[in-house]
Amino acid sequence: MRKVIGLVVLSLSLAVVGGSVMSTSADAQDKAKAKAKKDAAVGTIEIYKAKDGFRYRIKDTDGKVIAMPPRARENKEDVVKDLEEIKATLEKVKPADVKD
Repeated sequence: MRKVIGLVVLSLSLAVVGGSVMSTSADAQDKAKAKAKKDAAVGTIEIYKAKDGFRYRIKDTDGKVIAMPPRARENKEDVVKDLEEIKATLEKVKPADVKD
């Protein structure tokens, strides 16, 4: 009888410890997923047809427009080329202070 009670107590102890370990690892996974989602949150680039041709607008994560081209392009391919050029430039250069 004593062995049976000891086995039951041991089983319950393992269940409690295992449950807390499982919830801790689940909490850690949830936090990791939330951080990855936050890090992955980026703005959007929209290409659209305007009255004068094709344009793009770059929006931040809140949906606010942060950049637009000064002029329209005749086709979407030219807009994509402009965006690729902007991307390449931003990857290579550092911002410079300009004295007015």
